[in-house]
Amino acid sequence: MIRKLFAAAAVLIAAIAIALGSAWWTLSRVSDSAIVVGPWRASAFAGSVHAGLYTRARIALDGLFALNRSEAIYFGASRDDNHRPLRASCSYLVEGSPPAARWWSITAYGDDHYLIANAANRFSYNMKNLEAGADGTFKLIASPVAQPGNWLPTGAPGGGFNLLFRLYDPGPDIAANPAAARLPSIRQVGDCP
Repeated sequence: MIRKLFAAAAVLIAAIAIALGSAWWTLSRVSDSAIVVGPWRASAFAGSVHAGLYTRARIALDGLFALNRSEAIYFGASRDDNHRPLRASCSYLVEGSPPAARWWSITAYGDDHYLIANAANRFSYNMKNLEAGADGTFKLIASPVAQPGNWLPTGAPGGGFNLLFRLYDPGPDIAANPAAARLPSIRQVGDCP
């Protein structure tokens, strides 16, 4: 009798482990109608009544409070323009023009989806505090080592990081067709250990 109870418990534990593992794998691997602009990706359904079960679960895992697309569009990047993963030990030039939006920001997150702790307490830049050129274009360096100007810390070498480009109250053209947005490039600069 005890042997049967142990066998039933083992089967139950294995079933739960397989169910949780397959759900985690699905949420981390399957994309849902992604909008791709260079290295940036956004969900076509985040914040929408059309968001399916997996989209809602992915948003819950990432900790993103997704507003409706007419209110905000969230573009994330975990790779550079050459499709290489963003590494905290490397330096990247993020360069672009201000998008048509009432407010926008760029934030760095660690692999754990949390803000990257740093001595400068610098986590994000937005359209008000990012130094831009006379033509409005901006350059931002994401790097583990302090840089002059617009510097965004990427954390301790050894892991990866992600960038999140938020557009609040995007212009009607971007809201209607986010894939047509002109987003910043992300290029590795210098040597990468």
